[in-house]
Amino acid sequence: MGLTVGIDLGTTFSVVAYIDPVSRQPVVIKNKYGMNTTPSALVFRADGTAEIGIDAKNAEESGDPNTASFYKLEMGHADFSVSFFGKSYSAADLSGLYLKELISQAEASVGQKIDKAVITVPAYFEDLERNNTMRAGEMAGLRVLSIINEPTAAAIAYGLRDGGEDRNVLIYDLGGGTFDVTLAKVTGGAIDVIGSSGKHFLGGKNWDEAICHWVIERFEEEFGISPADDPDEFNMLMVRAEKAKRALSSAPYTDITVEYDGLTGKYRLTEQEFRDCTDALLDITRRTIDELLADVRLGWADIDGVILVGGSTRMKMVKEYVQQMTGKPPLSGVHPDEAVAIGAAIQASMETASKGRKILGFLEAAPNVLQLEDIPGAKQINDVIAHSLGMISVSEDGERFINDIMIRRNTPIRDASVTKRRELRVSPKEELNEMELFMLQGDPIDPLDCTVAKHYRFSKIPCVEGGKSQIDITYSYTGNGTIDIRAVQTETGRELAYEELPVPEDMSWVHMRPDEYFASAGRGIPVTGVMYLALDVSGSMMGKPMELAMKAMHNFVKQFDLKSVRIGIIAFSDSVKVLCNATSEKRKISKAIDSLEVGMTGACNTSQPVTAIYDELSEYSDEPFLCGIVLTDGRWASDPCKISRNMKNEFVKAGCELIALGFGRADEKFLKEISTKSDLASVSDVTQLESKLSNIARVINEKTIE
Repeated sequence: MGLTVGIDLGTTFSVVAYIDPVSRQPVVIKNKYGMNTTPSALVFRADGTAEIGIDAKNAEESGDPNTASFYKLEMGHADFSVSFFGKSYSAADLSGLYLKELISQAEASVGQKIDKAVITVPAYFEDLERNNTMRAGEMAGLRVLSIINEPTAAAIAYGLRDGGEDRNVLIYDLGGGTFDVTLAKVTGGAIDVIGSSGKHFLGGKNWDEAICHWVIERFEEEFGISPADDPDEFNMLMVRAEKAKRALSSAPYTDITVEYDGLTGKYRLTEQEFRDCTDALLDITRRTIDELLADVRLGWADIDGVILVGGSTRMKMVKEYVQQMTGKPPLSGVHPDEAVAIGAAIQASMETASKGRKILGFLEAAPNVLQLEDIPGAKQINDVIAHSLGMISVSEDGERFINDIMIRRNTPIRDASVTKRRELRVSPKEELNEMELFMLQGDPIDPLDCTVAKHYRFSKIPCVEGGKSQIDITYSYTGNGTIDIRAVQTETGRELAYEELPVPEDMSWVHMRPDEYFASAGRGIPVTGVMYLALDVSGSMMGKPMELAMKAMHNFVKQFDLKSVRIGIIAFSDSVKVLCNATSEKRKISKAIDSLEVGMTGACNTSQPVTAIYDELSEYSDEPFLCGIVLTDGRWASDPCKISRNMKNEFVKAGCELIALGFGRADEKFLKEISTKSDLASVSDVTQLESKLSNIARVINEKTIE
């Protein structure tokens, strides 16, 4: 029988641990270099092999283009793919290759075969991401016992030294690329998770980027040229920025040297300046915690202590923030880099120690040498679901399709099984009777503001008297955080057979009236135009501005017939990122808007989106109408402003329109200068953004932009 381990499959670093059957204590397994943590990076070689860890990290830092990192953030994107030496890899493929080598090094270290594992994921991971993580483990040759949430695993590790007293503990997990926060009640015999939340695009890398841009600004002020224009130099600056961040965890200042184009600049970054340029990022974590506490109806006064997890929590600002809010320092005894893997190892030992019995709501497990009572920190784990689960249904008044929520977020997994009854018209011919079901993850009432997680087709439904059958549909959460579904015909008691189908790319029918959809689904008209919406995601957009801007964008999209218009989404601040290429698929557009997060492209406004909009629209030069719309709440740096003004002529020459809308501290004069239709450009309160965008939509639909 092989060894059972816990694996913290992190965004930037990974750790493997197990419970020693002799000492009954957790042991972190070292990699081939004798280190407890292994960088979550790969480098591909021309002979078809791949190396991981520090070898891959060094290759990446030296500018090797055949490296892959931060692929964990893409586990939920079915269309993500990268190619090396003629072979394509999905995020799950990369994770599987990485895990295989990680386990190989761990086996060499302990001298035993490793065949089973509990793997951790961020609490906010959805069904597809969790299933892809399980698939990656299986590709690595592991039997994946279960998938557990990273903050929950950290709470399990804390349970090793909790002293037995009852405590409400907040787990603040800030890793290299993700942020998770979980509130749990830890008692002598159980860990009850009260609620969880998180952010996909927030981690230590964002702090590195802030330092990098701080240095670039000073070099540019001194010498008049920007190292950001050279990808290799920018990559090296990111390496130095990460080292500076680490230094500032214990020192009052650090010096950063930049050598570029024969010039050398040396800049001293103090810890206070570091705080100032990254406060918007820390504020995202503040607001995420506040939202979680409001959701579970608790306050900071109800929290007995905070566990810091993830290497990025070593920053002084994080520790001081925790002490400021709780009046006491963070809880000790939990290693920020190793806690998650140790918790997963404890969970893995509990599962294999169950001797075939079902325990902790997880899958039946095989026997092991350790008995349950011998496992340190063994507790009953009662986790919650991180996302509400629903289905597309017709509203009671029959006017629209809605998200009919079955199980609400932060419902305990042990209670996460709900049945609802639906009526279905059936014909006398059983083979013709089918029922489609679209499973949603999320809270919004609009289905396309949620994630369409799965698509099922139930078939061969028996005919019943009267031609109307009552179907009981049941959603159930598993211990892995994945979802089971079943449907039973009440008249016959028959469980209906189903097949899982791909989610259609075009889900725009959801915004039709149900009666119109059922009568005319499938008809379309030619595409007549392409538009791009670009949103400022700098730090000043935190809170209400971002919420209202995203709402306005969703409303803007709804005002167009996506059979005749394609829309793309762009985020910008310190860099520019195309989140969604122009498409007529409402699901992709909505998902791109929902993925917008403050700080995802940096905290400041040192870049501009106008060039990217122009480049994207240039791909559609044969279309009759091309337009870019910029939404911003602040003033941009001088170079982005200059470039944007110069680009206006290019838009005019190409027959493209550019319209800029501002709010907050935006400069109306500048926005009118860069807009091809200055009468539509304006600055207003953010609460008026939706009506301003609606007016532009009306003008476009009425074809009065000429």
